[in-house]
Amino acid sequence: MTTQPNIEIIAQHPDIVGECPVWDVTRSSLLWTDNRSERIYRYTPASGQIETVIEGHAAYGFTLQGDGSLLLFLNNTRIAHAAHGQVTTVIESLPGEENTRFNDVLVDRAGRILCGVLPTEGVSSGSLYSLSPDGQATKLHDGFSLPNGMAFSPDDRQLYVADTRARQILVFDYDLPSGAVENPRTFATFTGDDAGSPDGVTVDINGGVWVAATGSWSVSRFAPDGTLDRSIKLNARKPTSVGFGGDDMATLYVTTSSRESTPGEEIGPAAGALFAFQSGASGTPEHTTNWRP
Repeated sequence: MTTQPNIEIIAQHPDIVGECPVWDVTRSSLLWTDNRSERIYRYTPASGQIETVIEGHAAYGFTLQGDGSLLLFLNNTRIAHAAHGQVTTVIESLPGEENTRFNDVLVDRAGRILCGVLPTEGVSSGSLYSLSPDGQATKLHDGFSLPNGMAFSPDDRQLYVADTRARQILVFDYDLPSGAVENPRTFATFTGDDAGSPDGVTVDINGGVWVAATGSWSVSRFAPDGTLDRSIKLNARKPTSVGFGGDDMATLYVTTSSRESTPGEEIGPAAGALFAFQSGASGTPEHTTNWRP
């Protein structure tokens, strides 16, 4: 039986829908977004300080640039650059995706940005795009009910993508030189009332896949073969995303949601909090971009 770690509440605003915990190595701090309150926060463990760094933009995902600025992925598949308090649109929308929005995003080792795009009204499936460093968009895969969290295996040869409404995680073979994906198959499925639905995903250095399953009150780790080998309980029903951080990259940060799907829904006393705990594993920093569309 796995011992429950000591779980710390870092912040409890509470977030309406917290997402995208990303460790900024340069500043030894954690960034995350609450896309419904339209804020991006920064937490610095050394000082305990939490500050709002961007406000007024519903960022469903963001990436770190090499110079410390951010790219924001927004409604209507708009992309904006945020630096020194200024937010500037760099792409109005992806062609044909003007009536939907981005969801999670991920940077590969070559500097491409992978973007999940939700289904539009009248279109039954969402898509996965790749944006090259010069801003060219390529659709990699469609057929998702709701594309969500993404992560690469330690060797960059596999890409994990959560499909929340389908209650499964897919894994693709990933070709880093070309950025192509192939051979999609099911990595893990979530069945039963207590299993929740997969949302955010990250991978540790041993290939373990950590999943925030919304509705499950927990974060789980799956072995590289898809076997569930650990589950950590939280005082929040709707964990939304996970990311490693800290100077040793061994702290797992977990964002959560306080939004009720139905009035009076039980969401837990710490719903909307940012949690942290020592996971017994470690991750690697997210890749940065030098994206100049």
